[in-house]
Amino acid sequence: MHSIFRKISLLFCVLQSISLALGTNFLNFSENANDLALGRHPAIGGSSVVNPSLIKQHHESPIFYINSGNWYGDISISGLNYVHKVGNYNNRLFLKQAEINDLEFRGSEPLDDPNAMFSAYGFQLGSGVSIKNDFGDFGVSISYLSIGIYDQNSKGFIIDLGYSKLLLNGWNMGLSVLNLGHITKLYQEVPKLPTLFLIGGSKSFKSFKISNKFYTTAEYSILDDIWKLKLGLDSGLEKIKILTGYSIDKHSAAFSFGGGISSGRFGVTYAIKFGSQKIGNPKVLSLSYLLP
Repeated sequence: MHSIFRKISLLFCVLQSISLALGTNFLNFSENANDLALGRHPAIGGSSVVNPSLIKQHHESPIFYINSGNWYGDISISGLNYVHKVGNYNNRLFLKQAEINDLEFRGSEPLDDPNAMFSAYGFQLGSGVSIKNDFGDFGVSISYLSIGIYDQNSKGFIIDLGYSKLLLNGWNMGLSVLNLGHITKLYQEVPKLPTLFLIGGSKSFKSFKISNKFYTTAEYSILDDIWKLKLGLDSGLEKIKILTGYSIDKHSAAFSFGGGISSGRFGVTYAIKFGSQKIGNPKVLSLSYLLP
């Protein structure tokens, strides 16, 4: 009986640690290729995922995005985005998911086969809006959150806030606060939300016929008490773009790059990331379609 109780307790400890690693942190995964390559920047031209004030329908028609890839630890990630304009508001509807299906539970005894196989997932569904006025652009997004592992799950809601503004001489700025909200208890504890604060700037410039946008961002993780510096460069020539990014904090550094091409209503972008910790290379493929 003591052995059975020990195994059950150990299983739930394993479930809790993996769920906290995947279930909450998946909110900060780069879900699309542009974000993975550049590094998720809140300034104008950057990512509406980390700054809802950047939500904008850039064309006369709405645009639809499909994202798919892998994160560290062979975690599969996917997402859908639909950006359109409603009156004076720009709206983004989004779905994001991360999962891993081949987790093994093993006891202290060496065995050929695991004691159990289980999966873990994170799921987010929400909507964001932005509006422009004389003081700049403001945005907010609200989403439903669900995380789970084995037969345990937790649910809640997330709020993201953002602001951005055009400055002089091609400079722009943006700031945002991410992952505010509430989540229910998972097994015996309430998972902690990975709240982030981001502030950054961007600069547009031309080199010969190439249009460039340079990004710099300071990101602070309230949960981990860590600052991260991120740099990104988006270079484009007609319908081709090259994306590069670099990030560093007190524990690690990472370099990322990607490329994209558009033709008619279709666009495709691919990105890969290399880190100093050598625990894998995240990759994401993004497809876009400009609706009629």
